Amino acid sequence: LSAAVGEARSHNTYKVHGTVIAITLTQTPPLIVVKTPLGPKNHMTVGAAVTAQTKIIRGNRRVSLNTIKEGDIVWLTYVKAPGGVLAEVIRLGT
Repeated sequence: LSAAVGEARSHNTYKVHGTVIAITLTQTPPLIVVKTPLGPKNHMTVGAAVTAQTKIIRGNRRVSLNTIKEGDIVWLTYVKAPGGVLAEVIRLGT
């Protein structure tokens, strides 16, 4: 997975704001799934792997992945790499 993280640095970064609809803490690597509205009847769902390099922030403090619950509102910054979609930053709150 570290090779995928290195490859991700050279790819485009995307940012979405939405609701956590799933989080898999028992899977390796863990995944976060965020549903973001695109319009009144449209939405986009993004699933991203959470790595040791992912920054998880609530306010100005770093927190652990297990503090995130389904239904939380987050800003998810992620990259698409050949190895998959990787979370770079998860910011909790509005």
